[in-house]
Amino acid sequence: MIKIIEMQIKIARRLTPEEILEMEKQIESTLDFDIRKIEIKSREDIKRKWSIYTEWANLHYAYKAYEEEGENYYIYEENFNLPIKELLKILTEKKIQLLNEISKGVESISDLARKVKRDVTNVYRDLKTLEKLKIIKLEKVGKNVIPKITAERITIELI
Repeated sequence: MIKIIEMQIKIARRLTPEEILEMEKQIESTLDFDIRKIEIKSREDIKRKWSIYTEWANLHYAYKAYEEEGENYYIYEENFNLPIKELLKILTEKKIQLLNEISKGVESISDLARKVKRDVTNVYRDLKTLEKLKIIKLEKVGKNVIPKITAERITIELI
């Protein structure tokens, strides 16, 4: 019998423009060379610097596209290793119901709570759990807080 202790959840999501800039700056701050003037010294150097450069360039040009077009197309994948008990707490039927309603469009957390016939406090608690994993974001618009799905894809693997 196979005993599964943990599962890996992979969440592919759109980064916010602020996250793109932060990651770009983070890469630049850790470099021992100027990203715009790469000098190659060896084969290993090529691999290392090319990998760093492509990640930086993808972020850099994704932000430029956001500035010009107002749209963000950069998808980032994050991995979380979780015990099965934790995963089952996160992906409950009620949380999936919330995600389904959010995907249809809601005007506020109160609106979402009405649509799923649940207490606002409990819905908010579930939304904070989903936000912690960056499956959704809570966006303040005027007096309302609007939940929006940021995840493009969620994959669960046994490990």
